[in-house]
Amino acid sequence: MVCLAFFGTWTPFNPVTVRSIISMFDRENKGGVNFNEFAGVWKYITDWQNIFRTYDRDNSGFIDKNELKQALTGFGYRLSDQFYSTLIEKFDRQRKGQVAFDDFIQCCIVLQRLTDVFRRYDTDQDGWIQVSYEHGEDPRTVAGQTVVSERRGSVVTVAINRPESRNAVNQETARCLLEELQAFDSDKDLNVAVLCGKGGNFCAGYDLKELANHTATLKLEQDVTKGPGPMGPSRLQLSKPLIAAVSGFAVAGGLELALLADLRVVEESAIMGVFCRRFGVPLIDGGTVRLPHLIGLSRALDLILTGRPIGAQEALAYGLANRVVPDGQALHAALELAEKISSFPQQCLRADRSSAMYSCYDAPSFTEAMQYEIDHGVPVIQSEAITGATKFTSGEGRGGKFS
Repeated sequence: MVCLAFFGTWTPFNPVTVRSIISMFDRENKGGVNFNEFAGVWKYITDWQNIFRTYDRDNSGFIDKNELKQALTGFGYRLSDQFYSTLIEKFDRQRKGQVAFDDFIQCCIVLQRLTDVFRRYDTDQDGWIQVSYEHGEDPRTVAGQTVVSERRGSVVTVAINRPESRNAVNQETARCLLEELQAFDSDKDLNVAVLCGKGGNFCAGYDLKELANHTATLKLEQDVTKGPGPMGPSRLQLSKPLIAAVSGFAVAGGLELALLADLRVVEESAIMGVFCRRFGVPLIDGGTVRLPHLIGLSRALDLILTGRPIGAQEALAYGLANRVVPDGQALHAALELAEKISSFPQQCLRADRSSAMYSCYDAPSFTEAMQYEIDHGVPVIQSEAITGATKFTSGEGRGGKFS
């Protein structure tokens, strides 16, 4: 699916686009489509392609807001100018005031889902609905996205969006998380990611309701042994900083996701812990590997063996939390921290981060760890350090100004 052709080329679609297309036709929730479903997929793509080509008059592969409005009007939509501005803001990944073809597909899919939901609630067919807070908190929830990302310059926020289950992760959510963080790691325009949860909780671990399903469990066993891990990205070794904004519960697999992050900003009332202990579910997403490195073996075993909850202040004393902030402020504080980190010279920052990670997890000896530091530090001297020293002598970099 990733290599579907369009515009006569074999340009890959964004993984988020592929996921959205599959979700339209994957009636059995298997993560794929059969031949008949693929025929339906192809028809939709052809229709989208034809309408996109019609309004991409300069053949640039992009359409602007006015062209998007004309294209969607061709599909029968009558939307406000502000709504089109919102669509451009949401789907303009390159921040050019335009959308590419695969972003246009995402836009069409979201609109179709919103339309389906609207029709379901418009029982008297008068073109108006009254939506409660629970139904309308976030249009992207209605659209079925269990993971929502938002770019803010060189920082991206990745949010688990299953508030009804305290952001417990199922297979679909795990796949989405993995794709989002892999996309972040490979995007040269992004420096830092912030991982959080919608609705007041970070993540309550893996969805035990899905684990109780025999068919889903067979798929889970494959993910455990061959895949990146049940929680999605938790076995990754990212090349750029990740910050966890922790509110509510960050327990079991949710704790393991928090451990994936370089730094954890934790709200005062947040609860962390190995709550899966009581259900006989092991830590298989890096918990037994990362936790002892972060807080020491003795403290790690205290949490792992007892499954007890740990509050924000104790987590701060342990080194499990890096910052403790008032309730409701974790995401804001994490974004401020991310923007500060993003303002530093990035090659130097990533080289030092990589050396620290290698020394902690991979280095077989002190000597090899030191050599790794030298090998990765010397190139930075030529690329950034000399420039930085020149800036310093001219007064830049003092008082917190680095770029």
